[in-house]
Amino acid sequence: MAWRFGAYELDPARRELRVAGAPRALQPLVLAVLAYLVRNRHRVVPKEELLRELWPDAVVTDASLQRAVSLARHALRPADRRLLRTYARQGYRFVGELVEAEPDPADAAADAPPRYVRSGDVHVAYRTVGRGPLDVVLVLGWSLGMRAALELPGGSELVRALSTRARVILFDKRGTGASDRVKALPELPQRVEDLEAVLDAVRSPGAVLVGFSEGGPLALAFAATRPLRVRGVALVGAFARMSAAPDHPAGWGEAEIATLRAYIAHGWGAGATMGALVPARHLTPPLRAWAARAEQEGASPGAALELLEMNLGIDVRPLLPRVRTPAVVLHATGDRVVRAGNGRALAAAIPGARLVELPGDDHAFLFGGRPTLERELAALLERAAARRGAPLT
Repeated sequence: MAWRFGAYELDPARRELRVAGAPRALQPLVLAVLAYLVRNRHRVVPKEELLRELWPDAVVTDASLQRAVSLARHALRPADRRLLRTYARQGYRFVGELVEAEPDPADAAADAPPRYVRSGDVHVAYRTVGRGPLDVVLVLGWSLGMRAALELPGGSELVRALSTRARVILFDKRGTGASDRVKALPELPQRVEDLEAVLDAVRSPGAVLVGFSEGGPLALAFAATRPLRVRGVALVGAFARMSAAPDHPAGWGEAEIATLRAYIAHGWGAGATMGALVPARHLTPPLRAWAARAEQEGASPGAALELLEMNLGIDVRPLLPRVRTPAVVLHATGDRVVRAGNGRALAAAIPGARLVELPGDDHAFLFGGRPTLERELAALLERAAARRGAPLT
């Protein structure tokens, strides 16, 4: 259960106190003290009970408890610190007015088992979050699985925002995440068929596709070859061709490719490729741990090497003039994974595409760039609704 009081949201499941929507860093035991007092707000909680329940296997003094309560108070704004009241020689009580928060749809989706659809002889895993008159498909990049995407704070925040106005569809590409492992990773046309199978399974008449990084070529190929099923395309840190060529200098060079091959072969699972999704200034120890888990859950080293070779063979540039749906290209000018020239080339080649560039290195627009991404997706959904002749509520 999560609770709201004033400008605060306390979410023990996510180990988070948010103030006006922004996470406030708290030591685990300080958060535990606050959550226990909130949960037992109808009474004064004796000091002995707090010590027994929160430090069951340790000898802790009253001074340590007093410090934890003091830190919990100071996590609140000065005018709100009276919400944690001390009762002399008795204990403590939370005296604020609470509202129980609705379960977070992104958290619920991350914890729920995936569903499966057969595409040929392969089972493709997928999830849906929220409801709405339109569908949004998040086409994840590289080997990132949907569970890991929902565990990334920026990913869950994006899904939470989108799920208030649309049904959000996520899936794991074959060979990655919870989908079947395969002897050889597919070519792009097979992945288009996999995405179509997912849309058939959820009975989607059409969707806005959001292609992140390596998910961009799949979104573009689907839009070009299945135009009646696409209502709009957003490309985030994406490319049409991964490797460099004389007419494509923004692609990856041989030295970069060799470095990535060596990392996959000898260091896979440490989180380097997933950590690149996170802007340098946000790469905290918890996010480094997330990146390592995401790599380990996403693919094996052998599958990652095959995925790299498949990506190096992708070139959807001939398809770009056939993308006739509303399109927006979002790219960070200092993107460390996919150079900004890739986004500019996409926007120049897709008829009517809108280019949105932001300074910095937010490759997936899930940190400082997330408000911009949410705004552009809301605009795409509005355009899609208008074309259908139905208001978006």
